[in-house]
Amino acid sequence: MELSQYCRISHFWTHHAFSLAVAFSLNIEKPYWIPISCLAVMQGSSSKHIWLRATQRITGTLVGLGITWLIASGNPTPLIMVISITLLQVIVEFLVVRNYAIAVVFITILTIFLSESGKQLTQDTNEIFFARMIDIFIGSVIGMIGGWILYNAKLLHHARCN
Repeated sequence: MELSQYCRISHFWTHHAFSLAVAFSLNIEKPYWIPISCLAVMQGSSSKHIWLRATQRITGTLVGLGITWLIASGNPTPLIMVISITLLQVIVEFLVVRNYAIAVVFITILTIFLSESGKQLTQDTNEIFFARMIDIFIGSVIGMIGGWILYNAKLLHHARCN
């Protein structure tokens, strides 16, 4: 592996660690949403692809939160939650390689059902959704900045990577 590849990998993980530090410094209840979003966005294959992934992640999360809010307002039973989680997993597996933007909608619903299932989902819906949207936005913006640096040859050269 060339030095420039090591530098890119180092930058990638340094930026990811930075996103986790931001999450902890903001005293967020579930700090993992910020670095997960950062990592998902930075996996783009080019600077343009990273911006596209960030936009898709933010938009898909917003739509997914809206759908989840509608479902949660109906007070789903545990059986409905189990069936929904199973169906959502199949949908996500099918869509994630075909259309990331649409997949994020279902990923959002699935992850909230998995992490917040039970009484908390119907009790603190607005709080959970607002926190999730803010965290996804922060992580995506950090990922966009990191990706821009990663694919900007002048900045990498300035950092003595090339």
